Amino acid sequence: MSNNESIQLKQITNCLENCFITISEMIRDKDSISLENIDDEINESGDHVKKLDILSNIILKKKLSQCSSIRAIGSEEEPDIVYTQNTNAPYLVCFDPLDGSSNIGVNITTGTIFAIYKYNNENKIGSGHNIVSAGYCLYGGATQYVLANSEKCSFYQYSICEKKFNCINSNLIIKDKGSIYSINESNQECWLDKRYNKVIKTFIQTGYSARWVGSLVADAHRTLIKGGFFAYPGNSKNINGKIRLLYEAYPFAYIFEKAGGFATNGRQRLLDIPFPDNVHEKTPIILSGKVEMNTFVKENQ
Repeated sequence: MSNNESIQLKQITNCLENCFITISEMIRDKDSISLENIDDEINESGDHVKKLDILSNIILKKKLSQCSSIRAIGSEEEPDIVYTQNTNAPYLVCFDPLDGSSNIGVNITTGTIFAIYKYNNENKIGSGHNIVSAGYCLYGGATQYVLANSEKCSFYQYSICEKKFNCINSNLIIKDKGSIYSINESNQECWLDKRYNKVIKTFIQTGYSARWVGSLVADAHRTLIKGGFFAYPGNSKNINGKIRLLYEAYPFAYIFEKAGGFATNGRQRLLDIPFPDNVHEKTPIILSGKVEMNTFVKENQ
């Protein structure tokens, strides 16, 4: 990476961090009931839009549009890619402004997920391999932030006193084997791929515990920190699952691989999936450590 590229990415990550702080302060200072109020609209992903979804999107869209290194922005709350005035800038930034918004009113962890993509020499983005950096910010008991780049995956925590993020792990690595699986078992009767039923049975028989928060950012973060298995398979109601490829699955796939983990749709490495025409395309997802991925693969043999 050239020095100029490093400066550009630092500019973007600084902008994102400032947005995270603003969103975190809003969540801390406003009452959760009003922030969960549902707007009249349904977003492009088919979800009800909460007040906090809208406010978070406004914050990120406004700040990132002013960043000279960003050519375009993709958001869960926008129908299409939004282009900035920086027509020759090298980067596209895609984000879920507020993941887990169904948990806002009960004060359970929510978060922002993002990926920074670099356009190739043909001014195109081919797949998740065009990501140069990805991460997420958790809004919970503490505001924490994970950032992965070409070199490593790092973990930060926001200090209210210092008004900045401090690094608490400069080289985050997922455990080869965990002890927790995370999947919405209420859907097990309608999963399209029955390997999930088999692998969950195996996990139970070998002493794993189940944990399910119901927001990708919280469940995937726990899996990254403690190891284990997270999945959202396709089912008869949601054939391709509910996780959006561009601003949820791709970023977490990049993060997990940089941390030594694995990320697939059950059949294919997530980062290998071609860049979608539909900004809101969905995909099944598995995020896991080595042992759990091997366990899942065995169910296909």
